[in-house]
Amino acid sequence: MGMTSWMQLDPKIIRRIMEHGHNNNETLKNKRNISRFFVEQRHIAWVMLIAVCVWGVYSYKSMPQRKDPDTPVKTAVAITLWPGASAEKIEQLVTKKVEEKIAQNANVEKIRSISRTNFSAVYVDLDENFPGPQIGKEFDDIALKLGALTDLPEGAGPVRFIKDFGDTAALMLTVASPKVSEAEIDLRAKAVSEAITRQRQEHVAAASEGRFTIVSSLTHPISPRVVQDPLNLLADSLKQKGLASDLHVITEPGFVGVDGVSDASDETLLAHTQQFIHERLQAADFHPDSWPPVVIHDPNEARAKLGAVAGDKYSYREMDDFTDLIEKTLKGLPQASKVSRAGILPEQVFLLYSQERIASYGLRPGDLPNILGARNIAPAGPQLEAVGKNFSIDPSGEFQSEQEIADVAIARTEQGAPVYLRDVVDVQRGYDSPARFLNYYDWRDANGNWQRSRAITIAVQMRPGGYIGEFGQSVDAALAEVKKQLPEDLMMARTSDQPRQVTENVGLFMNSLYEAIFLVVIVALIGFWDWRSALLMGLAIPITLFITFGMSHMLGIDLQQVSIATLIIALGLLVDVPVVSGDAIKNSLGEGLPPLIASWLGPTKLITAIIFATITNIVAYLPFLTLPGGTGEFLYSLPIVLTCSLVAALIVAMTFIPFLGYFLMKPKPEPPIEERRKKGFPAFYYRVGEWAINQRWKVLAGSLVLLAGSGLVASQLKTDFFPKDLSYLSYLDVWLPEDAPLSATNEAARHAEEVVREVAEEYGKEHLEDGKPREILKSLTTFVGGGGPRFWFSVSPEMQQLNYAQVIIEVNDKHDTNHLVGLMQKALDEQVPGARIDVRQLDTGKPIAMPVEIRISGDDMAALRQEADKVKTILRATPYAQRVRDDWGEESFAVKLETDSDRANAAGLTNLDVAASSAAGISGAQVTTLREGDKQIPVVARLRMEERAQLADVQNLYVYSLQGDQKAPLRQVSSIEYGIQSEKVRRRNQFRTITVSCMAEAGHLPSEIMSAARPQLTAFAEQLPPGYRMEIGGSEEEQVKGFKNLVVVLLISLVAIYLSLVYQFKNAIKPFVVFAAVPYGIAGGLVALWIMGTPFGFMAFLGIISLVGLIVSHIIVLFDFIEEKHEEGMPLKEAVLDAGIMRLRPVMITVLALVIALVPLAMHGGPLWEPMCYAQMGGMMVATFVTLLLVPVIYTIFVLDLKLIQWEATGEPKQVEPAATALATGN
Repeated sequence: MGMTSWMQLDPKIIRRIMEHGHNNNETLKNKRNISRFFVEQRHIAWVMLIAVCVWGVYSYKSMPQRKDPDTPVKTAVAITLWPGASAEKIEQLVTKKVEEKIAQNANVEKIRSISRTNFSAVYVDLDENFPGPQIGKEFDDIALKLGALTDLPEGAGPVRFIKDFGDTAALMLTVASPKVSEAEIDLRAKAVSEAITRQRQEHVAAASEGRFTIVSSLTHPISPRVVQDPLNLLADSLKQKGLASDLHVITEPGFVGVDGVSDASDETLLAHTQQFIHERLQAADFHPDSWPPVVIHDPNEARAKLGAVAGDKYSYREMDDFTDLIEKTLKGLPQASKVSRAGILPEQVFLLYSQERIASYGLRPGDLPNILGARNIAPAGPQLEAVGKNFSIDPSGEFQSEQEIADVAIARTEQGAPVYLRDVVDVQRGYDSPARFLNYYDWRDANGNWQRSRAITIAVQMRPGGYIGEFGQSVDAALAEVKKQLPEDLMMARTSDQPRQVTENVGLFMNSLYEAIFLVVIVALIGFWDWRSALLMGLAIPITLFITFGMSHMLGIDLQQVSIATLIIALGLLVDVPVVSGDAIKNSLGEGLPPLIASWLGPTKLITAIIFATITNIVAYLPFLTLPGGTGEFLYSLPIVLTCSLVAALIVAMTFIPFLGYFLMKPKPEPPIEERRKKGFPAFYYRVGEWAINQRWKVLAGSLVLLAGSGLVASQLKTDFFPKDLSYLSYLDVWLPEDAPLSATNEAARHAEEVVREVAEEYGKEHLEDGKPREILKSLTTFVGGGGPRFWFSVSPEMQQLNYAQVIIEVNDKHDTNHLVGLMQKALDEQVPGARIDVRQLDTGKPIAMPVEIRISGDDMAALRQEADKVKTILRATPYAQRVRDDWGEESFAVKLETDSDRANAAGLTNLDVAASSAAGISGAQVTTLREGDKQIPVVARLRMEERAQLADVQNLYVYSLQGDQKAPLRQVSSIEYGIQSEKVRRRNQFRTITVSCMAEAGHLPSEIMSAARPQLTAFAEQLPPGYRMEIGGSEEEQVKGFKNLVVVLLISLVAIYLSLVYQFKNAIKPFVVFAAVPYGIAGGLVALWIMGTPFGFMAFLGIISLVGLIVSHIIVLFDFIEEKHEEGMPLKEAVLDAGIMRLRPVMITVLALVIALVPLAMHGGPLWEPMCYAQMGGMMVATFVTLLLVPVIYTIFVLDLKLIQWEATGEPKQVEPAATALATGN
């Protein structure tokens, strides 16, 4: 700038120029800073601006995307099988030993176990602060310790340690069979009609009234021998019950049936048939590949009857082949780490023998493994070198088919003729029977009717550190290619689809960010009432975001709901700095300074206040990094991204705001402060502020009354640690009594599916769309006999158990999920008797088994049950509590085989002989395998169905000695005793622990139940006998732990802010004036939560903590103005009120920008972010009043009344220093 330009400036302006920063003696000629550099070196600034934009766009495109932050579940499970052992026996001899080994690891935080009949599962939870990258190594160390466990009982083990138990599937693909076509039904109906007619012509002399045929169609032709025995037993059962006579079994390649005469109704015949299937066959149908049975009287009605129950087109075996191909294809993807299938019904080859028949050939069932093993071999063959070549000789005698197994010669007759295996046993190829785990898929056909199909679900996990977008694209490409090798009508449904969820969620939050930016610019336009200032703000925000994306990418942050929501939250903060800088430029131009000077001098004058305001906000959020465990990992990106955005805002305010302000801002005279005191809203503020200062003690007392009142209102807030997630998915936990077979569980799950469909349909009729009922429900995926793969990080899958089913519910609109939960729960409670069904939503926080849990630990099982009953009585009497239960379940009926050792020894048998023979006869024993490609199909020998169908048949079982030729009937060496026993024993940290739990009624929270029951629970805990203790679990346990951690974070933030303020003010008292405003902002946030009906939880607490930094940052700049006026010698009242006037516009703009910016997040962010948004919005609106009115009052009290702050007013402005005068005159 030339000498002439300086000479044209008014001396007052020169004085203002020189009294910036620390009021030092630097001259404008020598003053150098980054703001001045960017204004004067504009070519470099343009290049830097372009580079920043490119950097930001590149970083945004390169950042990995997720729906939620990566929070590894630090849980593994050790599984040990011990067939035939009771739960208590397994607990003492297996579970305790496994627990002791696991406890040797120093990083194990919690050990939970469940001992069931035949089965032990021990869950390992690592310390919540254990670093995620080392989880695999730590679990490997535990696995090595368990591998060294050698003192397990005979027949138990080995211990199988599943270290990836906590891994969540990025994609769950459910592959389901379509229903058979109408043309196929026609063909089947014709074959059934002809077969029934032929059967009756051959076996019935004359037409008779009441002729019927129970028909079950088969998906694919199977050997008649597979279903011959069940049909014979059904015919005998019908005859014994007097329901039918003149019975004949029909076995055709495509269907099976029983023809007879009966005067019973169709409903009675079908009910008896289903009861027979469930109780005698322990299955859902005659055969896994069969259709439900129907009753046909007239052969001509076969088409209508079969059409009503038409089954699946593809068999379980075909479904296995189809999904095996898909699994192998997906395993080849570089982005996939693990691919598994759930719902496979394993094939087996059964050797069904009759005890008498096999004994007539001088054989024992125990001989079969040796006989078949000698034939079914696959040893490495020798190599022969001949005629200059190497030849490999394959001596393999592997079985190629079940027919080869049947053709094995196992003995010779007295005449020397060979006896083949098929002469002694029935060789049948079938499925694992009874089934132990099944998968079904409910879908809507073209006519809008719901169908239930057999299915297999494929779970695909993504490699750590992978990009979900690339993962989704590679899966799509692989499925598109593999579909060419599969039937066109095979259904593939994405039950859980993280790529879709991520795309939708990131898109939703980015749209919220764009909306927030737009609203902030509108606020700036209204606040400045100047399009140039608003445009400057509109340009500053994306530049700030570009720098933020660049820094976040460098720090390894990915795009997910927390990081994007943080940007939205940060908008109100990062706008503050550009607003203050822009306002400073505007004021400097209004004072007459040239644009070249004003554009960098304005922000420079406030550099200290801006830096300390930024530091204050940063230190308010950085302590969130100290949050431990999964919560800390979930929120890790929040303080990082927020710090990046605040630093970026500071950089932009000091560089690009001055640079762009030089081009955009134009001089516009600003009225002097004396004029502002008399006109417009500033005049009103000045009058109110003057009155408040004059009546300062009354104003302070009134504010304290309001503060107390708001505290009273806040005390009425309900508490909820983490809200439920807004998701398309929810699920049902279906529990039956411990001794329930899979068929009963499947029937209960089927009934529950029907109820869910009815509730969804009724809800759709009540909530129309374009005048038509909405389609609420998209699909149901059911796992019977255990839980499905982990499809959500907070949903811990149940281990396989016959009395449990999981139904995953998917809706078309995720906003419907929360409304449906209560309706479904009520309907299920009323319409599904005999089952305990819980409707569960997905949690956003740490996995919690049940919302209300009371744990009782001790030693004696009977005493624990008695104490648990007392707690159940308390909870049942508590308002809002429903579905009260304990996790041990009721004791169940048990059949025990008691061996008489004396009689067994007399017969040359041992207890081991009794156990081995009974298990082999009833459950079957594997004798060899049949290899087909890469599949190993077990070959199992077991008794024919008619010799094991009834409990009484067990006594006729022969027991064979493992050491000699002795044998004896089971009844001769043992007796069957009946009793009651616990089917399940749970332990926690190596103590027996029974947990009483309940759910909250719809519209109520677990905290309400605990508040009502606490006095009774406290009294209960005091009366527990020595050696027994009570613990509170569930939501409250996590809430207490989480709030405790947040209190630590709050204290760290307060201390850090206080120290920064002391350093800035060089005064230990002034920070207390700043903090005096904080309680009012907190009270405003709590009242806002109460008004919105939002419970106080973790995210609300987080919002309250963040208010501290927001409030303090605003007051810092206000203090900077006050100190400036103090240095100018202005009286106290005018100084504090003028500071408020000068700060009025930027405060109103930034607060309104923050509140408006949070609106899209509150609207679209779901239940997780609503509490935090409401707390910040309410708190900042109150804090605005406090900052502009109450802070001057409190400051005045500290100066005039308490004398804690010194104020010296000369009434005259300070003289311009010589350097400034010299510069102004040019000398």
